[in-house]
Amino acid sequence: MSLLTSSRVGPTRALVEASKLLAHPVPVWIQASTLAIYGDAGETRLDEASPLADGPPQMTDVAKDWEAAVEGANTSPVVILRTSVVLEKGTPALERLLLLVRLGLGGRVASGRQWTSWIHIDDWLSIVHWTLEPDSAASGVVIATAPDPVRNSELMAGLRKHLHRPPAPPTPAVMVRFGAFLLRSDAALGLTGRHAVSKVLTDNGFPFTYPRFDSALDDLLGN
Repeated sequence: MSLLTSSRVGPTRALVEASKLLAHPVPVWIQASTLAIYGDAGETRLDEASPLADGPPQMTDVAKDWEAAVEGANTSPVVILRTSVVLEKGTPALERLLLLVRLGLGGRVASGRQWTSWIHIDDWLSIVHWTLEPDSAASGVVIATAPDPVRNSELMAGLRKHLHRPPAPPTPAVMVRFGAFLLRSDAALGLTGRHAVSKVLTDNGFPFTYPRFDSALDDLLGN
């Protein structure tokens, strides 16, 4: 088992075993997960009913093992929160993107057509609170993502706009793969994408504070 997998499965299994010692079931179990479980979904529009697909093992296999680790927990219901890219000030993911833009490397990645599903940290926390409410309809899989997925080219253009940077040259796929090799990472993280919108949240009228990508960047980076 890789470190990426064990760091997620191990703590989850420890919590599952601890739950078995409780006199009463845990009222609601929120199981963390990731949209990476869908692999490279291309142009497929995903929601909670979408089937899983085979994909890069560092993405899909980790997520599948992570979700499966909750089996046997002393709880009902279980909410599996498949989270997209969370936008929050000071986080490594956003700060690395901002650094690239500031260095003049904020162009699209490869074709730039790969989708990025995202969510503002405030809305993610609101989704968690909603799942914990006594009258919540949340159960099973819930996709935690804003209703405005953007393509990679739109993502990078939005960051350049808010940082007042000019257009930048694209990063070829071969350079992404080379960089991933040097960093011992997975090039699929930059070259694949998922267009996901939650049907569960939409059907329940969940009120997003930052439903649009531009409004989220306005809050995080200033207009």
